[in-house]
Amino acid sequence: MADPFFHKHIPKNTLLIALSLLILPITATLTIATLLCSYVSGASPQKSASNAPGTKTILVTGVSMTKGLVIARILARNTPHRIIGADTEPALIPFTCPGRYSRAVGKFYRLDCPAPDNPKPYIDSLLSVIRKEGVHLWISCSSVVGAVEDGEVMATARREFGCHFEAIQFDAGTVRKFHEKDAFMAYIAGLGLAVPESHRCTSVDEVERALDNAGEKKRFIMKPIGVNDKARGQMMTLLPLEAGRDTSCYLRGLGISPSSPFILQQYIPGSEYCTHSLVVRGDVKAFVACPSSDMLMHYAALPHDSALSVKMLEFTRRVAEDGGPDFTGHLSFDFLVDGDGADAALYPIECNPRAHTAVVLFQDTPEMAGAYLSCFETKKGQSGGRDVVVPKSPRYSYYWLGHDLVTLFIMPLLVWLCGRAGGPLVDVGSNIAMFRDHLLYWRDGTWIPWDPLPFFMLYHVYWPAKLVDCLVRGGEWSRVNVSTTKMFER
Repeated sequence: MADPFFHKHIPKNTLLIALSLLILPITATLTIATLLCSYVSGASPQKSASNAPGTKTILVTGVSMTKGLVIARILARNTPHRIIGADTEPALIPFTCPGRYSRAVGKFYRLDCPAPDNPKPYIDSLLSVIRKEGVHLWISCSSVVGAVEDGEVMATARREFGCHFEAIQFDAGTVRKFHEKDAFMAYIAGLGLAVPESHRCTSVDEVERALDNAGEKKRFIMKPIGVNDKARGQMMTLLPLEAGRDTSCYLRGLGISPSSPFILQQYIPGSEYCTHSLVVRGDVKAFVACPSSDMLMHYAALPHDSALSVKMLEFTRRVAEDGGPDFTGHLSFDFLVDGDGADAALYPIECNPRAHTAVVLFQDTPEMAGAYLSCFETKKGQSGGRDVVVPKSPRYSYYWLGHDLVTLFIMPLLVWLCGRAGGPLVDVGSNIAMFRDHLLYWRDGTWIPWDPLPFFMLYHVYWPAKLVDCLVRGGEWSRVNVSTTKMFER
């Protein structure tokens, strides 16, 4: 059956732009009203004079994404230090980064976009900000395409500024070891920890040989080792398929080659979880775990004392301790869990050596600011054995209003009205009920009453500009991630 008309390139972009215009009066009124109320009530980030004794300059990069914005807000509300922000912006659509309009950010710098064939402009622009502002602490919230480059910036800044500069960022070698899925699996296995069976493959023939040798009972999935948005949407296809010819056809469509290697990874039937942690000099300072999915847009923290959360924390501690006294950065793992409770078996399947959007779960946790500032302590363990910071109770769950409005309300309704799914009125009702519950009981990841402009800019400037750009240049996309402002192009 052909896709409905609203899935096609021009209609879906046009309809989403129209939706932004339709709700503009509502969000504009809400934004103005909350800004006025926050100014009257004094609900604003704590700011001190930039020349006050002991005041430090903290740079947070990646503030266009929820994770960078959340960290900047936590620091602005709970420290006396000066917070500046920086991020990349497309040259053709400047001034669209939502984070540049945050009240938590005292000054914003535009960075050049990292390019695989020429990362130097990005590296130079970031180093220029660090030098110009005399940055004492840089908290990197890398995108997947800039993580290695951020590691190079960290090493250069450390050499240049010495003990006067700190960074929440791993070096480039560590980033590569954790980011590249095959290297990560080999490293974890070397620590004596359980991993799913994995094979690095650079051709279809290598994949087919590995499948033939694996036996009939095991199933596998294919994952690109590097960044490959086109292959990402097919990662949960279980191999081998029933017919060998179908398996070969599927594999040849992935574009496996020495320049685009894949990892063939054993499929573990179980629940998926993700974690976010802050590691300073080999110590885990903050940690949270939550249920996960292919493109996670709903965040609900596991109780920190649950058996699963404790196991994932112990795994993270094992890796952090192995990293040694220079191991500082954000560390995030994806796990498949076989079983329940204390008897559950953890299988790490991926690592993101950078901040995870799950940091949004710390939005109401002032102690998180102290966890970041602990990097100024000169020795490992100087904090005196402080407990690991976990999300403060009561723990709120988070969603993104724009995402849920489209996926849980508008899309199911349009599908039903077009008669595309034989009488799914019950499904439409359950989706709408979920949207209602999120609206009433959950919190939006971007919206905060004292800082509403990033929310307004996200839905009425950033995304409309991206959609118009797609219409003009004909760029087609399969899905978008509102929290990371990422568009997955076909």
